[in-house]
Amino acid sequence: MGDSAHSKGMLQLFDSIKEIAPEIFIHSIYLAESEKDDQRAGFFGNVNNQIEIVCQQLRGIQELKDGFNAVGFSQGGQFLRAYIQRCNDPPVHNLITVGSQHGGVSDIPGCIQSDASCRLMRSIARSGVYSGYVRDHIVQAQYYKDPNNLQTYLERSIFLPDINNELVLKNAAYAERLSSINKFVMFMFLEDITVKPKETSWFGFQDDNGDVIDLEDQDQYKEDWLGLRTMDEAGKLIFDILEGEHMQFSLEDFTEKITIPYLLEIDDDHHENRKSKDRAGHHKHGKGRKHRCNHRHKWGRPQHQHQGLTDQSDVIIDWEMTQNQ
Repeated sequence: MGDSAHSKGMLQLFDSIKEIAPEIFIHSIYLAESEKDDQRAGFFGNVNNQIEIVCQQLRGIQELKDGFNAVGFSQGGQFLRAYIQRCNDPPVHNLITVGSQHGGVSDIPGCIQSDASCRLMRSIARSGVYSGYVRDHIVQAQYYKDPNNLQTYLERSIFLPDINNELVLKNAAYAERLSSINKFVMFMFLEDITVKPKETSWFGFQDDNGDVIDLEDQDQYKEDWLGLRTMDEAGKLIFDILEGEHMQFSLEDFTEKITIPYLLEIDDDHHENRKSKDRAGHHKHGKGRKHRCNHRHKWGRPQHQHQGLTDQSDVIIDWEMTQNQ
């Protein structure tokens, strides 16, 4: 949202990865050839159609045929998860999502004042997020989950209820494909005020009283609609945090917390070799997640706001992401 596949911020991330692994292949997912149109596609379009475009795009890349590690920034995270559930060809090994809205948002994400496309999106979205035109054409409306009107959300939203397997008829292939990956790593920004609630990055959802319902307390987890409980019990789910506001992190943190432990990992044996190391934010069950949410890391590094999505691959992949404030 508000970014393009080869923006300055994205190129900085690519360079930081290649400093460690010069030979690695990096693909940045795009939805349009021009930077302007690619940026606009983060606000306007049908996400279901966009994911199909990405499925076709990745199938045509020879370097990815044996699979890849992927990282999605902000809304790119749930879109990449949808790629796994609907296609996963070529397959994802590790999925890393950064400040993503897996549990939906209870308000349309905010904008940078100078972003005219974002202001237009918010203006149109407020006319009715579940109405025909808005529902089918505004990207952010397609993962909006109204806590005061859940039945309408389930009946009319065209994207999130499906990929979260919340509909009455469950798609068994979604759980099968998602649980087939090696690791599903979810980062939440501790001071995030752009997406509400911030715990959506960990599948948290805000009820009509404004209280956040954690993943393990939801039917989603208890009944294993997406295979998340199975993955959690197998040690495949990792809940971690980043200091600061939405999409503000240092290149050093990206390298240490994402690139080295997950993007350069070829198979699960690499993870097992590091299993004895105590990495902050690796949680097995809900109580640990709640405790970690209140923890503060002291990194002492300057923060940079990145505005490009990154789904890194096996190789590394990138997706259309969000920069909001």
